[in-house]
Amino acid sequence: MIAIVGALQRETSGITRSLGYRAIEGPEDFTVYTAASNQNPPIIVSGSGPERGSRATTWAIDKFNAEAIVSVGFCSASQEHQRSGDIVIATGAMNLAGSPFEWAMPIATDSIDANRSLLLAARAAVEIAGIDYHIGPMVTISSLATSSGTKRWLGEAVGATAIDTKSHAIASTAREKNVPWISVSAVLDDIDANVPKIIDRVDAGPKQRGVDIYIKHLLHYPKDFPSLRRLKVASDLAKTSLTNFMPVFIKAYSDLKVINSSSAAAP
Repeated sequence: MIAIVGALQRETSGITRSLGYRAIEGPEDFTVYTAASNQNPPIIVSGSGPERGSRATTWAIDKFNAEAIVSVGFCSASQEHQRSGDIVIATGAMNLAGSPFEWAMPIATDSIDANRSLLLAARAAVEIAGIDYHIGPMVTISSLATSSGTKRWLGEAVGATAIDTKSHAIASTAREKNVPWISVSAVLDDIDANVPKIIDRVDAGPKQRGVDIYIKHLLHYPKDFPSLRRLKVASDLAKTSLTNFMPVFIKAYSDLKVINSSSAAAP
């Protein structure tokens, strides 16, 4: 079976609700879901950041004997034509360590390629589901790209199709375990959006924040209200895309396994 690794509940809650998942006991700082149907893979929600993503991947592989890892979540756009809710299928993951002040050319990114069969299943799923999508490398950085300038630079100088904070860590751990992987993300903020730093939750746990945290933030930074309101709309779009994508992807991957097995068995 495959295992899904996500960061935050707001990214995966549409999937868990629509496919009948229930929370089960897991590591203290993770949230783990399984479904009544054996066709639906376990979902491990780790909290954000590379260290949490790596630990969740290790745990998922060991606990469920996962044959493949699917990293899901939200990402930031780094190309002009991307919009909130678009799906990004990562052909590979690149790591850009340190802060922007430490980045220098030429950039060493330790690129890790995604699995071809998983890529085919993901591509089939977005085509069948009718979701706008983009295919290319995902760049993982240590904190969210909250400024338009950073996102634009990562797209132009590094060749990022999109940006997140966990895909490379998950890919690296899966590679160490000899387990195929893929990263599928939904665009949250487009390339021109400058987002409030309050949304940067790297190293935070998986549970959804209460409204009171944002109210307190707005008391000090009232000018952030329009940006936060737009992000709420964008978050709903991104969550809907992942919710619509996942059941189609699960079936496409299952069908592809049957085809590959039949081909291998043929004389």
